[in-house]
Amino acid sequence: MEKRNILILSIIGFVISLGFGAISPILPYYVVYLEGGISELPEELGVIKQASQYALEYGFMMSAFMLTRAIFARYFGSLSDKLGRKRLIISGSVIYSVLAYAYILSSSVYHLYLIRGLQGIASAMVWPVAEALLMDSVPSEMRGRSMAIYMTSSNLAMIGGPAVGVALYKIGIYTLGIRDLEWALKFPFLGLAVMSAISIVFSFLLREERGKALEGRKQASINIKLPKSIRRSINTLYVMGLANGFAMGFIAPIMSLYIMQFISSDPSAIAIVTTVSGIIGLAAAYPGGRLSDKIGRKGIVITAGAFSRLMTAIIPIARDIESLTFLSTLRSIAFNVYIPPFRALQADISPREIRGKVFGTVQATFNIGAVLGPIVGGQLYQQYALREISLFGIALPGVALSFSVSAAIGFLSLLLFALYVEEPSTPQGQ
Repeated sequence: MEKRNILILSIIGFVISLGFGAISPILPYYVVYLEGGISELPEELGVIKQASQYALEYGFMMSAFMLTRAIFARYFGSLSDKLGRKRLIISGSVIYSVLAYAYILSSSVYHLYLIRGLQGIASAMVWPVAEALLMDSVPSEMRGRSMAIYMTSSNLAMIGGPAVGVALYKIGIYTLGIRDLEWALKFPFLGLAVMSAISIVFSFLLREERGKALEGRKQASINIKLPKSIRRSINTLYVMGLANGFAMGFIAPIMSLYIMQFISSDPSAIAIVTTVSGIIGLAAAYPGGRLSDKIGRKGIVITAGAFSRLMTAIIPIARDIESLTFLSTLRSIAFNVYIPPFRALQADISPREIRGKVFGTVQATFNIGAVLGPIVGGQLYQQYALREISLFGIALPGVALSFSVSAAIGFLSLLLFALYVEEPSTPQGQ
């Protein structure tokens, strides 16, 4: 079951993430189009100077996804402890597939809000449950590298997805001759539909414990009592999830708008920054996870996490694609070293009987923060994007304020982690 589930979950993560990655560089343009901000193909515009006017709408769309994911992640994580993980992953994959076609039928930003909200429910059914199943399937000494393999597959797809989406967009325009702006922007959503359908097939191939083993886990989840140090560590992970989600939400939706407004209006610019930085950073994930299996996880999380936050703070210094790609690459390397040990430590701390609940709750708190972050960050961007501020004597676009706030919150979450999360000498739930 060990190798089979690692492979299949990695494939599922890859194909779903590839579909979502493919639409990510198109969505901000689609929002601006639906709000009447553009009426011709964006590469013909040079830059979209009014892009910041739609930051709040784009932020609300991101928040709709995070809100429903936050509401349902803990529920579905707990449900998977009792009913099993496989059936929830299958159900979520089916919902993903149906919603891919809803994008094509949408005609207003309110439709996008609804679709993203429903996608958040599907995401809550798939991602925390899949991570819990992965950790169930491998021994503790393989958790770091197994999580790295799984995350590498998903991140590789998210990295390559924007390039695929822009390629589909360009194919639609130049090969198929789609010159109508609405349908040119909708064409890449077909990629999401195909990838979501593939994930359904692979979901049926997963294996998990059945019968008495599952019933025993269900009963244990009712009666389990946690030591004080474990409870404190788990509760700190929940707080970290909230802080990290808020910090991420501050800048995730405005990164594309920042590129559109200050770097280039061509969708290829978003794809270049995302793909190059992501691919290079991705190479660090497996070494980071494997190293954590050998020397411990906490020190790696603190060191790599701090460097990632530092890079977030200085990203607005970039004024061209080359420098932005360089800083984004350093940030990506640190992030990919940081996350596999963090998720593996989360599994080490969590007893097997409540692992789905813990993974789901961490996802839920992260997403609560990510609901608020895009709204606050989008509002901040609208207020300061066209102004200039001074940071350490350097004149920067006002958007630097959003990146600095995001980094500061991230540093605070790392401080809590360092003080209150205890790395167990013997991992829970072998």
